Amino acid sequence: MSAETLRNLFFGITLCLPTTASCQISQTAPLELVKTYQMASGVTGNFDHLEVDLRRNRLFVTPEDFKAVLVLDIDGGQVIHRIDGIARPHAVLYRPDTDRLYVTDGSDGSVKVFDGGTYKQIARIPLLKDADAIGFDISRKYLYVDNGGGDAGQKYSMLSVIDTGSDSKRNEMKIDGDTLEAMALDNYRPRIYLNNKATNHVAVIDRFRNQQIANWPITLGKQNVAIALDEQRQRLFVGCRSGQIVVLDSNSGKELQALPIASGIDDLIYDPGSRRIYAAANGEVNVYEQKDLDHYVDLGSVHTGINGKTAKFVPQLNRLFVAVPQHGKQPASILVYQPAHTPEVKTASVEIKEKVDAPRAEQIILETLSAHPLLRKVGLHVIPPGGNTMVIVANGNATRIGIHTSKSDFAAVKEGIIYGPKIEDGQFYNMKMQMFDAQHRRIGILVMEIACTDAVSEEDAARKADAIRQEIEQKIPNLESLFAPVNL
Repeated sequence: MSAETLRNLFFGITLCLPTTASCQISQTAPLELVKTYQMASGVTGNFDHLEVDLRRNRLFVTPEDFKAVLVLDIDGGQVIHRIDGIARPHAVLYRPDTDRLYVTDGSDGSVKVFDGGTYKQIARIPLLKDADAIGFDISRKYLYVDNGGGDAGQKYSMLSVIDTGSDSKRNEMKIDGDTLEAMALDNYRPRIYLNNKATNHVAVIDRFRNQQIANWPITLGKQNVAIALDEQRQRLFVGCRSGQIVVLDSNSGKELQALPIASGIDDLIYDPGSRRIYAAANGEVNVYEQKDLDHYVDLGSVHTGINGKTAKFVPQLNRLFVAVPQHGKQPASILVYQPAHTPEVKTASVEIKEKVDAPRAEQIILETLSAHPLLRKVGLHVIPPGGNTMVIVANGNATRIGIHTSKSDFAAVKEGIIYGPKIEDGQFYNMKMQMFDAQHRRIGILVMEIACTDAVSEEDAARKADAIRQEIEQKIPNLESLFAPVNL
């Protein structure tokens, strides 16, 4: 693409400082507009999803009617590339570890894969028409894509599973209803929460078994399209275009309350660092702050623009990007906001990590999480054969594998009892215990979290934890068996 073509796509950037008269905001406003990236007049139609590449400082933008993905420089806002060959771009995923970009094309029903450096298309994975929203499994590197439904002439939709390691379709599930929308994935247990707009339900999917295990009705709002998850505190937020965020218990699906927002929501974001919820609806962003599991404070809203309802929060930059489509003589733009008056986020400690390969151990833990849906987390700690350090060899969140066992975990199980205090900020019991094989030989430590919705006391949680431990023991003939290969 020529430099002249790129210049024609980009009108310019407006730097908006809070001290200027045109950008004055009250001290209580939850967001400060700091930049505006204006697009050329040819960029028309609604936007769908946004994505970032922090290593190259790029923002990927999807104007649906433009038949391309635009790549912007985050600092300056200039369009630096245009990825063509996408008839109707919807969702975008960038994998920095493989430098690949995945884009759903709703027109031809596919996922298109591009090289992150050259932008060359390297694969096309055929699905059904209206391939749209996505969810990414950080453990197995699977991409979940909803597709099919009404646009494909069907009364049902498909949830397809793409292996981003081989860039191929691995599996798919049939979901009753002709319109699926956004989804949220649990990182520590194999669950997907999927908005079924056609039936006004949330479909709950077991990723390990590739089966729908529950169907939760949404009665406090209509047209459930957006979704966000507070995994730590077991809260699921469902954004409804009728003007509500419906708060659910993510263990039981029980509706707890509805928070009023502007109508026409498209994107819903929960930031665990600030405990804020951002709801991008038609022309404004509503902001709530979570005080505890069941109390939320309305921090107000900011006006964006007509149909400005596509948003992406990037915690590493502390920036909220909002896409506003072209309207009348007003060109399309990307608004860049900085959250105001947020608490200081504590820097996470650096954890020592070893390379570990224990496929059978990981399979056992995933089987356990699948069999016990109210288990929040399970981690198995052992000293690998030939090693001298105890590490996590299996966890529902595979990114934790290889991390050294903490001193607190060692101390908790030193006496041989099951230790599990109740954690108020999250309402769960943090259970820690010694782990054995089927011959009752001690092999390490087992850690799990049991939700208060599944246990009435620490003693009750300890009994349940012990029963689960015994189930796991029977699957472990000896320590070495944990490192045997399997087909996950």
